[in-house]
Amino acid sequence: MTFEFTLVLDHLPTDDELDALFDSGCGDAIFEVDTAAGSNNSLAHFVRNSESLTAAISGAVHDVENAGFKVVEVRRDEVGEPAVAMDYAREIAAANFMVAARAFHSR
Repeated sequence: MTFEFTLVLDHLPTDDELDALFDSGCGDAIFEVDTAAGSNNSLAHFVRNSESLTAAISGAVHDVENAGFKVVEVRRDEVGEPAVAMDYAREIAAANFMVAARAFHSR
């Protein structure tokens, strides 16, 4: 299955760091700077194939952190169907708990 989610990174990547992100397995992500509401967050929007949302997020966190970044938050991308949105909300909440606790396991 394909899952969409966003990781908030601890700093803005340089050109060399963008290359490192790609080399670490983040070729399925689009990187941008979020300047809404005065923030300057670095965002990585993923569209990742995996057996579950949790596995997709865990793999993406692992890939991003192998490139020298720290993930500070996981965000849910818009999901249209209400039942799927509820599942996403639960899994995103669990992922944020794991990010805060640094509880993701390396592959």
